[in-house]
Amino acid sequence: GRWNAGLRGRRVLEEFFRRNVPAKRASDSNDLFAGLCHARDDNGDAFSDDDVVNHMIFLMMAAHDTTTITTTAAMYYLGKHPEWQDRVRAECAAAGPLSIETLDGLTQLDLVIKESLRLVAPVPSLARRTVRDTEVLGHYIPANTMIAIGPWVNHMIPEYWPNPDTFDPERFTEPRREDKSHRYAWMPFGGGAHKCIGMHFGMLEAKTLLHQILTTHRWSVPDDYVVRWDSTALPAPADGLPVTWERL
Repeated sequence: GRWNAGLRGRRVLEEFFRRNVPAKRASDSNDLFAGLCHARDDNGDAFSDDDVVNHMIFLMMAAHDTTTITTTAAMYYLGKHPEWQDRVRAECAAAGPLSIETLDGLTQLDLVIKESLRLVAPVPSLARRTVRDTEVLGHYIPANTMIAIGPWVNHMIPEYWPNPDTFDPERFTEPRREDKSHRYAWMPFGGGAHKCIGMHFGMLEAKTLLHQILTTHRWSVPDDYVVRWDSTALPAPADGLPVTWERL
């Protein structure tokens, strides 16, 4: 099954990173792998080999799997809504050479990504533990209880998101800002003390991917097609997402 495939994949990554740790420790490279090998904590201690391997594997999962889901969702909705695809393509074409400043300036693309993150939360469930006795909607939950929080559910509550099933990127513009209707109305990166540390990196990465695709291709999905998301692990199109491509 998928879990076993994931474990096998992890072993491949463990072997690869562990085999390359000695060379990275000896190098003066400025990449993240070498940076983790050279890092020191407040006591001057280095990460162990296991620490370095685990951090690198987590980067591969957290920074790329969820970004792939976000990009896939955005491409689906842009394929369904060609008027928005043309709108953000024009913005990307006028942006000039890519840089962090350029990417930050892609405001229309930012709206599309945020709405895609709302409609398809890349991490649909978050594990948390209660720190004290509490009550939620009349249900008593004792301290030290493991619970699951569903961002995807929060993103579809009509009280905070009018017409929640509708793709409407402008709901994130002023003065609407429906994402500000509640502290946890929009939480694709989690919230509170454990909010994703890589959220800005992830947004820049998704913008970079979509910018490159938008400026080189046009695409569409069948008029009557509605994607079905398989959330057995993290959301993925159950049928592979049929797309018709056209190079610009």
